[in-house]
Amino acid sequence: MIETFLSRKTVASPEDIGLQMELWAYVVAKHYGISLKEVHEMTPETFQQSLTWALVGRNQEEKEMKRQRQQANSGGQETVTLDYSWLEMEDF
Repeated sequence: MIETFLSRKTVASPEDIGLQMELWAYVVAKHYGISLKEVHEMTPETFQQSLTWALVGRNQEEKEMKRQRQQANSGGQETVTLDYSWLEMEDF
């Protein structure tokens, strides 16, 4: 059941909402090194803020790992990353 949920890109059933919440609780617990019980005891506001920072931290870690892989694959040559996030700005 969990593998099926993780393989989907969209919410397909009401049970998926519960599984998504549990997944987010796991992400927060893992990021902060706390128990799921402690995550479930958080206020909704604290949980939302903690989840936001955990996801941002996870994203930054993935970017750094990607950069390190590219650097290792380039044979020691310097790699330059390009940031196109400005294209997503509303004022553009």
